[in-house]
Amino acid sequence: MSFSSDVKSEISKSEILSSCCLHAQVYGLVLFAHFSKYNLSITTENPDVFELYNSYLKDYCKVEPIINNSGSKKMTAYVKSDADKEKVFDKFGHTLSEPTLRINRANMANDCCAGAFLRGAFLSCGTVTDPERGYHLEFVVPYKRLSSDLMKLMDELNLNPKCIVRKGNYIIYFKDSESIEDILAIIGAQDASLYVMGIKIEKDMKNRVNRKINFEISNINKTVDAAKAQVEAIKLIEEKVGISSLPENLQKVAYLRIENPESSLNELGKMLDEPISRSGVNHRLGRIVQIAEKLKNGDN
Repeated sequence: MSFSSDVKSEISKSEILSSCCLHAQVYGLVLFAHFSKYNLSITTENPDVFELYNSYLKDYCKVEPIINNSGSKKMTAYVKSDADKEKVFDKFGHTLSEPTLRINRANMANDCCAGAFLRGAFLSCGTVTDPERGYHLEFVVPYKRLSSDLMKLMDELNLNPKCIVRKGNYIIYFKDSESIEDILAIIGAQDASLYVMGIKIEKDMKNRVNRKINFEISNINKTVDAAKAQVEAIKLIEEKVGISSLPENLQKVAYLRIENPESSLNELGKMLDEPISRSGVNHRLGRIVQIAEKLKNGDN
């Protein structure tokens, strides 16, 4: 099963404590499946969602759905007669003659009902990507005004949704982990929300470790390149004029660098009879490289 399917199975089995939230969840599930006088139905691959939809129609709306299972992964349940459709519409304050489908806020009697309504909507038209692969949660809504109403509700919950049009549908989506964590928590998918949070923490830790490793590798490479240039400079001086031509303080550092090509500047500084700082060693090696450059260019 996919992560999205697991989330739907989790929230479809969540306990609803109040009658007002039950009403809101049934409304969200029915409204965002297919809800019109021409098509009152649901098509889903999730058996838990399918069972929940059918039980809501039977037990809550007092309508017997017709089940169509052709042997494929997708299962369909629908209401056939206009009389049964009207019964479902009337249950939620809608009529078959409505010119435009909108969210009827009367079905969310209390503040607690918004999460239940969104839970029902997600069961019908929502999907969420496994956070291991990326952060993406979306609701696929066929009608513009219905999608606008849903976005307005989400804005009121400080969820900051975005919307695009894809293949004639309005896609309300979230791409950041914090918003996805929030909406999963609001719809009652606590385990999924914690899972997303855990994956985010794990990814952040890996990114920090990788950045640190890359930084250290970069520093090592720079140190190796610098040491190589210093050794080459010292060898050039030895060939041209001899290391003994250098001032005594530079001679000592030059010999130490030749004998210890992989040592750090700090380590070289501690090897001197009179230890000096890293910056002191770096300064002396810099002077040696400058002298070598002049010799290489034929300068006196």
